[in-house]
Amino acid sequence: MARQKKFFNYEFVDGVQEIPSSYKAKCNITGELIPIYHKFLVKLVLDHYKNNFALFKNTFVKKGAAKQQRVDQGYGDEDTVDPYKLNIYSDYLVASYKHCIDILKDNYNQKVISKTKSEMSHIDECFTRRFNRNIAKFV
Repeated sequence: MARQKKFFNYEFVDGVQEIPSSYKAKCNITGELIPIYHKFLVKLVLDHYKNNFALFKNTFVKKGAAKQQRVDQGYGDEDTVDPYKLNIYSDYLVASYKHCIDILKDNYNQKVISKTKSEMSHIDECFTRRFNRNIAKFV
């Protein structure tokens, strides 16, 4: 005869949940089913998900999956950054700088031009300070 699975009832903020002794949680990045012991799961939800089981189900990510996703997208650790693959902040600064260049091309208003040039110098300074590189190479 097949062995019956044991279920345990736990009360969370969003209601009572019936959890098997080995719960299979789905990672939201990789899609893998990760087995989690019920006592560890309850402590995890209590400590990291504000005692909200629905929040846990919607946002659970297995350990190391987020870091691997960043590596797959071309972003690395700060110590081993490829000179042409920086991070999201650098992408934002480059996009902002390009937008300022587009504004300067199409505008003849002196106030707008001076404001845009000061914004460009600020972006350039931030990029140089953070990445020790000239932003013009990336534009």
